Amino acid sequence: MKFLPELHIHKIAGLLIIGVLLNACTTKSGAPAETPVISTIAAPLAEKDIPLYTNAIAALTAGNAKEAAASLTRVTKKNPGYLDAWVNLAIAEYSLKHINEAKRAIGQAHMLQSESADISNIQALICIDDGRYKEAEQHYLNALKLDANNANVHYNLALLYDLYYQDIAKAIPHYEHYLSLLNQKDEKTEAWTEELKDTLSRRN
Repeated sequence: MKFLPELHIHKIAGLLIIGVLLNACTTKSGAPAETPVISTIAAPLAEKDIPLYTNAIAALTAGNAKEAAASLTRVTKKNPGYLDAWVNLAIAEYSLKHINEAKRAIGQAHMLQSESADISNIQALICIDDGRYKEAEQHYLNALKLDANNANVHYNLALLYDLYYQDIAKAIPHYEHYLSLLNQKDEKTEAWTEELKDTLSRRN
């Protein structure tokens, strides 16, 4: 049986929530909810809301996206300038397939920080869900301009070229770059990449 790779939303979430948790300690859905009006100026997390945010991150880490989304929504209402809460809320909502909510959350994050590889990566994932593949590609390429060694972006761009564009010649270098950046082996993706290389060589 052939291995088919999957988008790295969960790996992205893991990378983000670890970083933002440290930062915090130091300082299908129904009708769309009204989008809150927020400041475009980033602000730190209020000390009194650190326990709520920490619990939300723990829930997201444990795979309980529903609980995480509820808690992170409360955090963002109280701390509309706290970037990391919006990013992780987008991840939680995307994991729940609440695409409209994920769009709003990542849009708020983008207002607070317009140049972020992680934000561009999540925007691309949402575009793919909407079938906007060319826009997704641009988000990934923009992410790599900001962070050329972001393993998850390379993986997801490879997947876009591979499964959606069916352009394995473009996909292979990004799979290889992804594999070169890992601290541990990803045997399934290695095997898939070798299979693609064999396919490409037969075509040539």
